[in-house]
Parts: sequence; C-alpha cells; structure tokens
Amino acid sequence: MGAIRRYGQACPLATAMDVLGERWTVLILRELLLGPKRFTEILGRMPSIGTNRLADRLRTLHTTGVVSKAEPTSEYTLTEFGEGLRTPIIGLGLWGLGLMNDGVDPSTARPDMVALCMTAATDPGRLAGLTLECDVDAGERFSVTVSDGVLQVRSGPSPASSPSTIACDVGTFIALSLGSETPSAAVSSGRLAIGGDIEAVGRLFETFADAARRHTAVSAASRV
Repeated sequence: MGAIRRYGQACPLATAMDVLGERWTVLILRELLLGPKRFTEILGRMPSIGTNRLADRLRTLHTTGVVSKAEPTSEYTLTEFGEGLRTPIIGLGLWGLGLMNDGVDPSTARPDMVALCMTAATDPGRLAGLTLECDVDAGERFSVTVSDGVLQVRSGPSPASSPSTIACDVGTFIALSLGSETPSAAVSSGRLAIGGDIEAVGRLFETFADAARRHTAVSAASRV
C-alpha cells in the first residue's frame, strides 16, 4: 500500500484532501454514491485507473473509514462517515456542469451521473412517490426514486415491484434532463418509450430541466 501524501497542515480542508486529493479517489466515490459496487464493477467504469491503483485507493478509503467491504461478496459501500461526502461531491459535479461551455457530450456522458448531479439541485417535493427505472441504450439501467423526501439515484434495476419505466438513448436522456427536448416530442419521434405513470416521468424531466437552466444561468452570470 502506498503511503498517504499529507499536506501537513492542521486544517480541516487539508486533512480532507489528505484522503481525497489523490487522482481517481473522488471518481471512485462517485461510483459508490450510486450504490455498492464490486471491485470489477468499479474498474469497468474507469479502466484507465488500472487494478493496482484502484486497489490502493480502495485500501486508503477503507483504512480511513470512508468505505466498508462486505464479505464474501467483496462489495464496497460507503459507510455512514463516507455518506457525508455525498453533498460536497455532487456539488462539485454541479459546479463542473457550469464549466461545460459546449454542453454535455452524449458520446461520453453517463446518464446516471447526470441524474445523480441533479439530485442536489432538484426539489424532491415536486416528485413525491416517484419510482422510475431507466434503461438507456438497451442495457444501462438505473433507478430514480423519491422516498421520505429524498431523491435518490441507484445503479441497476429498480427495487420496486412495478416501477414506471423509460427506455431511450443517451442523447435523448440528456436532452430531456437539460430541457432541450420534451418527453412528448421524444415519444412522438420514437426515441423515448414510457411505461407506467407518464405524468410522473414528465414531472421528473421538467424538474431536472428547471434545475439545469437555473444552475447554468447562475454559473454563467457569476463568470462574467
């Protein structure tokens, strides 16, 4: 295990960066914000990290109590302490959205990550009772649910027995989330299929689009 490089400053931010400042660490946590993952699942999402570096980063996060490892499944999950990073990491994602002057590129974008970032900018009260399973590009599945006033995005199929469903491609999901496309237009063109509560799906994307427009407007104004 590589030694943790420390800033050597008695400062809460410097202490946090002792753990989080190494390359790839925050992106590993990004994956775990979507739910427990095995080593191979994390590696599959960012193969450029390499197995040795991923193992080193996970050991550091485990040692510092940010993640736990379940046996015999070898699944990594955020601890209660690690969950404290949810708000700041998603906030960084929203901040990064304001830097994407050319928009979100569908060829490399992750729809589950777009949805995850939106959880920090969206009022769950507008989506009470939502249970949605998303199938993007025929295989990329994740769920969006609102329970007890919390909007959550999780990898994999919805745990609900009969969720509403959508099926579309990445470009359509991003366009719907950013408000450059409406669900009715996407359905009419055959690029979006909705099963279950159509009205709830419309509310979700309307809420996402409102949040995206509001956030990008604030980012643009503050950078002038």
